[in-house]
Amino acid sequence: MRLVLWILLVSVVLLVMVAAIRSGGLAEGNLDAGDWASIVGLTMLATLSGATVLGMFRGRAGDAVQAALAWLGIFAVLGVVYTYRYEFESVGRRVLGNVIPGMGQEGVTGSREVTVPRSGGSTFVARVSLNGSRAVPMLVDTGASALVLTDADARRAGIDPATLSFSIPVQTANGSALTAATTIGTVTLGPIVERNVRALVARPEALTTSLLGHTFLDRLDSYEVRGGRMVLRGRN
Repeated sequence: MRLVLWILLVSVVLLVMVAAIRSGGLAEGNLDAGDWASIVGLTMLATLSGATVLGMFRGRAGDAVQAALAWLGIFAVLGVVYTYRYEFESVGRRVLGNVIPGMGQEGVTGSREVTVPRSGGSTFVARVSLNGSRAVPMLVDTGASALVLTDADARRAGIDPATLSFSIPVQTANGSALTAATTIGTVTLGPIVERNVRALVARPEALTTSLLGHTFLDRLDSYEVRGGRMVLRGRN
């Protein structure tokens, strides 16, 4: 029975680590509310599952160990799938692009050219890496004068919003809000890499998705919508 308890304890620790690492929060020491919610939820799920196993197999240690290992394997697989969900999404879009024309994956179509599929309605969402961090979804907004980061994306890019001055007013979907000016060392979209890009950082809850605006788009050679896709070309 002690072995079962140790297995359950290890399960909880692994789940907590997966939830913390998925956004880089553990390494950067800046877990946000979503990260903590994931940690609490996964811990409660693991505890409930462990209690269920102990109740079902009371007095049958061998069966309990097998069940605990099975649950541990399931949680491990789910953790991997969740951690690499964007990579799996990328594969899915590639397959979808071969089945349904006009749908598909953001991809490289030239040495300095990237295509972004329509995400729904008239919006285009690209996956962009900021300062070498894991790529995050950003709405390509030709009406935005600047690249605008959510508070969470700014932190993932190594920018501490607490050190910024929020004094620049902007209009968002939630109304007027104050933002802070900053500079991003590198903005990477596929093979397109731009350095020292001026950007704005929004306060928490003021913006749900970061915007890829004109301080980045104006550096490109061109961008256009073609056949349900946006094509962005970098300068050679």
